[in-house]
Amino acid sequence: MASRQLHRVLKDGRARLNDAVGVGDGYAASTRRRLLRHWALVLPLIAAFVAVAIGGYSLGASQRSDADRARQAGTIAGEVRGRAIGTIEGYPSAFRSARRHAYHAAYREAYRSAYRSAFERADLTAPRRVEVSGP
Repeated sequence: MASRQLHRVLKDGRARLNDAVGVGDGYAASTRRRLLRHWALVLPLIAAFVAVAIGGYSLGASQRSDADRARQAGTIAGEVRGRAIGTIEGYPSAFRSARRHAYHAAYREAYRSAYRSAFERADLTAPRRVEVSGP
């Protein structure tokens, strides 16, 4: 009889010890439940993070294409405006007359000074104009 009671006491002590230490089905089941609750919270957070990352990437890509289109439209508008200003009535005729009056005289003077300075740098005497009588 004494052995039966001792056996019962040891069995009850083992059961209490198993619950406290965590050995056995009770602890394993509670650990599994706790792990499932943990992942039930973590997985939606990971999914939300991935969704936000994909959304941010998509938004950035669309903004880049919008900026490229705006830049291209600005370039085209600038070219059109530049052509319009260049074709203002009177500009071509004023340019022609100014070129006729100023360009040739300025070019002639610049050419002569460059020609003479080339001779001077080479320590040579520049040729002079010579008057020749008719044939």
